[in-house]
Amino acid sequence: MPKPLDPALRAAILESIKAGGKRNEVARAHGVGAGTVTKIAQEAGIAFDRSVTKNATEAKKADNAALRATTSRRLLVKANEFLDQMDAEHVAFNFGGKDNTYNEKRLPRPPVSDLRNLMTAAAVAIDKHLVIEKHDSGTGAEQAASLLGAVFADMQERHGATPAE
Repeated sequence: MPKPLDPALRAAILESIKAGGKRNEVARAHGVGAGTVTKIAQEAGIAFDRSVTKNATEAKKADNAALRATTSRRLLVKANEFLDQMDAEHVAFNFGGKDNTYNEKRLPRPPVSDLRNLMTAAAVAIDKHLVIEKHDSGTGAEQAASLLGAVFADMQERHGATPAE
């Protein structure tokens, strides 16, 4: 059990809080934990201003959404590049032999194994693009619940407050 806080220290902390001190700064200045400062503020009915934190959090969310949109777009562009490569001329090459020689041959299109790899890479890029789009579109449980709520409200309006048996 922690020992009780000295009443003079408690009063000094409360004065610092009332003077507009930030929680962590007040805690450091008085040599106590942030939780102690929060408890003293709550007991006095004072809430710390969280608007700066809230605004910073909202800004970070917006920055993250913008970055996800850029990444999503890049994935879609890359998927299309992979698909284009499937129909493009292909250079097959090899390093080898005791002299480590380089040989190449131009083909009208990639061999089947490379086509499969390009298709897989395109499919993965498209899937990841769709995952990001779904995440940022707001589809999910909230939207489904809203839709079900609207359907239920419409049924109640059309058929009365309780379903007919």
